[in-house]
Amino acid sequence: MSETVVIANPAAAAGRVGRTRELLQAQITEALGPCRFVETERAGHATTLARDAAEKGVSRVLSLGGDGTHHEVVNGLMEHRNGPRVAFGVLPAGTGGDLRRTLGVMTLEDALKAIKDRPVRSVDVGHARFTDDAGEEQSRWFVNLASCGMSGLVDRIVNTSSKRLGGAASFYLGTLRAMAQYRPARVSIKADGRDLGVHTISLVVVGNGQYAGGGMRFCPEAQIDDGVFDLVVVPDAGVVRSVLRTPRLYDGTIAKVPGVVTARVREVIVEMIERTAWLDLDGEAPGRGPVTFRVYAGRLRLAGAPT
Repeated sequence: MSETVVIANPAAAAGRVGRTRELLQAQITEALGPCRFVETERAGHATTLARDAAEKGVSRVLSLGGDGTHHEVVNGLMEHRNGPRVAFGVLPAGTGGDLRRTLGVMTLEDALKAIKDRPVRSVDVGHARFTDDAGEEQSRWFVNLASCGMSGLVDRIVNTSSKRLGGAASFYLGTLRAMAQYRPARVSIKADGRDLGVHTISLVVVGNGQYAGGGMRFCPEAQIDDGVFDLVVVPDAGVVRSVLRTPRLYDGTIAKVPGVVTARVREVIVEMIERTAWLDLDGEAPGRGPVTFRVYAGRLRLAGAPT
């Protein structure tokens, strides 16, 4: 079965996707040809729709929404045996927009041109095994960037706010609020079997892509097809110094801060010693540490991938 399915989140971009659905469908169809459009109705629905599309043997699934929608679609594809054969594509519309930054497609027009003109390529996808809020072991896939520490608390603040100020401002303000609330977790870290020691953390980041938090460039050298994560361990520095180093989160120089640990790794294991390391996966907050991050090289076929 050769078909393109577009999974649209009508609530994305403060409801603009739903309000302009006819115009968006016409624009996408004009660029890519006939598509079947389906809309999400609740949290997690995009995962079900993507899994159903993979079950039906479609050739391409496109995600129209923000990073949360893209995250759900990737999980739906990776959960199905046909998933690695389905081409996944990003049609950006949402608050955070970090995956589109990694892919270099800042607008819908950019994304449609990339999907039309660039060949489908195999890229890496990440997997996380963690503890959910009920204390149960869970697992999810992620395509862009994952972390634990203060970042998951930022997600919880932002995702329960109105986001009317836009992605960058929402995440910046959410970060400042989280700095005031976060009690630094103490963790032990192993990377590819190597003991990296015990750290009191602000963040432990594994980057398949480069951006998170509405434009913060945690992993400026990360590539989505190199078979490894870029690991960044940011130690806690207290509220005042954390605020002062916030610009380094945006300009890609956080790794130059004294005490920050970096590496290129395939697997990272974070074990808990004290307090809570809140989990972030592609801007979603499904749980907390302990967590194991693992990269699966070439597992996802990406339409519109950067060359």
